[in-house]
Amino acid sequence: MRKLFLYMTMTLDGYIAGPNNELDWMVRTHDEELNADIASLMLTADTGIIGYPTAKDMIPYWAAVPNRPDASQAEQNLAKVINKMHVIILTNKEEHVDFVNAEQLLIKSDQDLISAVARLKQQAGKDIGVPGGVRTAQKIIRLGLADEYILMVHPVTICKGQPIFIARTNLETMSAKAYASGVVRLRFRPRVKA
Repeated sequence: MRKLFLYMTMTLDGYIAGPNNELDWMVRTHDEELNADIASLMLTADTGIIGYPTAKDMIPYWAAVPNRPDASQAEQNLAKVINKMHVIILTNKEEHVDFVNAEQLLIKSDQDLISAVARLKQQAGKDIGVPGGVRTAQKIIRLGLADEYILMVHPVTICKGQPIFIARTNLETMSAKAYASGVVRLRFRPRVKA
């Protein structure tokens, strides 16, 4: 059975975006080891789940990277991986979606999402990643659908914004890795109740 991992970049105080979805807090230094690890992680999945508000900006951004002369080699490498991934765009109403390798999935209730994730996990293929979308991440966490949490914690606090966790979540630490840029990768899995 496929595994679903939640992959999020966040602040030390638990936010994945500022109050108005700002991402200006992210560390923007060149860190080869970090970039290589992100690309390796993405290679373990062939499907990504993302909310429509994030998808409408993220998918065109990564699709354009191969044609941008100013894109770094790390961006180029990551774009190759991301652009091959099958993307499932979650939305609660019909949206115009004409991205390559993407499909729209209408989710009107928690049960719709639970059923969709169960079906995806039963399909053949690599793991399923959840790389973005505030509400999508919050729902996946609240419903306990993630088999693993991979959190890239940046050494900054913003004190208010869009939190990743909106309810108590008991996790078990799998690993931690610090990078030269100051970012720390934390891997968790849900704690099994005793």
